[in-house]
Amino acid sequence: MKTLPFLIFGIVVLAQWAAPLSQIWTHEKVLTQGTLIKLKCTAPDPYDPLRGRYLALRPNQSEAPVTAGMELKHGAQVYAVLTTGADGFATITSLSLTPPASGEYLRVKSGYVYNSKADIFWPFDRFYVNEKLAPEADKWFAENIRSTQGITAEVRVLNGRAVLEDLSLDGKPFREILKARVK
Repeated sequence: MKTLPFLIFGIVVLAQWAAPLSQIWTHEKVLTQGTLIKLKCTAPDPYDPLRGRYLALRPNQSEAPVTAGMELKHGAQVYAVLTTGADGFATITSLSLTPPASGEYLRVKSGYVYNSKADIFWPFDRFYVNEKLAPEADKWFAENIRSTQGITAEVRVLNGRAVLEDLSLDGKPFREILKARVK
């Protein structure tokens, strides 16, 4: 009977380690095996005292077509089917209540439905920036927000999961641009 508390303690310790390690493993799997998609977006630079500096990403597409007869409730999880256009940018072409059998898709939350379109909430909305680079990132953003190319979010997608990998401007990675500006 004296070993029972130690056994329970051991199980609790393993569970505490298993949960975050599982999330990290899933995140890394999406980054290494996922398909790269590009989304046009805007990115203002707010500050959060608890979480640090980040760029708040807002993909340009904020609504998606809803097929006739599909019943969507506000806040429901749906699957957005992605199609890459000739310009290389992905757009949501349809929504589904079940994961599609093929093609690229990701899980999004639906908003209000009106005129056969639903507001969508993307599964990513923040790109965290190193505290030392944040002031320079803010200046870079202010200078380039009105660029003809626009800011591009590079996202890896795998089995409905999405991980924001990087930002770019005119094909140049955001991190490289900032490193060059800081030097």
